[in-house]
Amino acid sequence: MPGPVTRIDSFMRKIGGRGGMSLTTGFDVIFDVPNQIREYYKGGDADLVTMLCDEAQLPNVQTATGQMSGRYLGESAVQYPHSRMFTDVGLGFLCDAELIPLKFFNSWYEYMFMEDYVVTTPYYWTHRQSNPKPKNRTNRLKYQDQYSGTIKIMKTETGRGTSNGRAPITYLLENAYPYAIDAVPLSYGTSQLTRVNVNFHYSRHTIIYGDHGRTSTSAAANTRIAPTIQASTDDNNHTFVHNGKTYTYNGRLNGDGTPLYSEKAFKRYLNRDYSTIGTQQP
Repeated sequence: MPGPVTRIDSFMRKIGGRGGMSLTTGFDVIFDVPNQIREYYKGGDADLVTMLCDEAQLPNVQTATGQMSGRYLGESAVQYPHSRMFTDVGLGFLCDAELIPLKFFNSWYEYMFMEDYVVTTPYYWTHRQSNPKPKNRTNRLKYQDQYSGTIKIMKTETGRGTSNGRAPITYLLENAYPYAIDAVPLSYGTSQLTRVNVNFHYSRHTIIYGDHGRTSTSAAANTRIAPTIQASTDDNNHTFVHNGKTYTYNGRLNGDGTPLYSEKAFKRYLNRDYSTIGTQQP
């Protein structure tokens, strides 16, 4: 059994063997939302929204408790847990010149209330002459499963030759939707980057732990929730494993006769776009 760490160099070796200390600047936020609200979250816009997210948080967890008295003579009241509580989460985004993050979240919010968003040419005089929607329009809320999605907050660290090659932990926020889009301040004076803050409600979250040499508490969880993906460090021989089969794009068939996949298909698999690579979602 290893002894205690009593020297600075031993401490540094232990930390260095695990990739160093975690930095707050390493994270990615991915939105898995219905197709109806992907107008500003598809193609290059999806990557843009992810890159422009400059502020996030790993969600907290809280327990609702009750009070029990009188178990034993002389014992004070005892607190016991009875429910899990999930508070809202806030994300901050920088905006490009086309305000893609703001358009994405506004269109998501309008879709919730069955509002039609209006698109026209991006010219000054066109917008100056625009008119509001009819006064007698109605707001009708859609069912939650129609507008809610999953938000993946991935805490990333340096690894596999990239700044976000490792994901020690990922939070999957289930049934998430934006309930508040903060005002975007504009002012003359010193020019600053435009940014928007969005607050989300969600029902609960799933935590995915990224570790080598450890196993899930349930074997079925690996298949249903987090199927193992193994990527080679050799750029000319990327492979991944899914349901016991190894897929590759190195130009050769595998021993089990699995079909060849392109590099683009491999990257899409890593992003969980199952429809483009000919395999079904686990």
